[in-house]
Amino acid sequence: MKRLYSALALICAGMAAPSQATQTPWPADVALPAGHPIDEAYRQEFGVCDHADRFHGRAVHGCRDDPNAVTALRRLPGGAVAYVAKLAVDLDGSPFACSPDHGAMDQCPTSLMLPNGKGGEIPVDADTIPYVVIPWEGPRAEQGRFTKLTGVGVGDFGVVIARGRTIPVIVADTGPYEKLGEGSLALHRALGRELCVARSGAGTCRRVIERMESIGGDVTTVLFPHTARQDLTPANIAQIVREEGLRHWRAMQAKG
Repeated sequence: MKRLYSALALICAGMAAPSQATQTPWPADVALPAGHPIDEAYRQEFGVCDHADRFHGRAVHGCRDDPNAVTALRRLPGGAVAYVAKLAVDLDGSPFACSPDHGAMDQCPTSLMLPNGKGGEIPVDADTIPYVVIPWEGPRAEQGRFTKLTGVGVGDFGVVIARGRTIPVIVADTGPYEKLGEGSLALHRALGRELCVARSGAGTCRRVIERMESIGGDVTTVLFPHTARQDLTPANIAQIVREEGLRHWRAMQAKG
């Protein structure tokens, strides 16, 4: 088994070689500086998982069915973190996920919770806020590895670039350590994918499409570490995400 794992790692490393060699490891329509690889061995583990449902030698589930397709994970000039991957769908925090009709994998809470003004907290609504998910949960050796390597944490801002669009986002949720590339229902809508198929009279999503497929790859996410704000509320989060995501993005572009 060790030999098989090593062989798979070599295969995936070989598949990644073109991205490492090129000066622009981004999709053709994305204009970013090349930056520097953050940890190629770590990035390549997502490829191993895509082929063998294993991550750092541990058996996991779901990578082969929904490949991460992580072709780049880099530090850009100025400190931003950029990666190219697929984009799965997260419903967490939406009224649908908080209803009795939610799917088996859907949860009402999100990692980022907002004060409700009554001494409690409510989740970030996946149906209204474009957000992304970062890897976190897993065995002690793996838990939070993405954040340790990149500095990106819950609450940080960024943009997602795909399909000719640049969408401001916030990191509002975390997922399994072996998965990279996931965004909210609202993010997919902003990228031209409406996945809600039935709404209440008040506009609340009551039913989503049955086959919730990912965008299979070439989705570029740029995140700005240590940009989280402590003043987010349900009333202002949408505006702040738009303003902060674009502000940091434009500031990075202005610096070249």
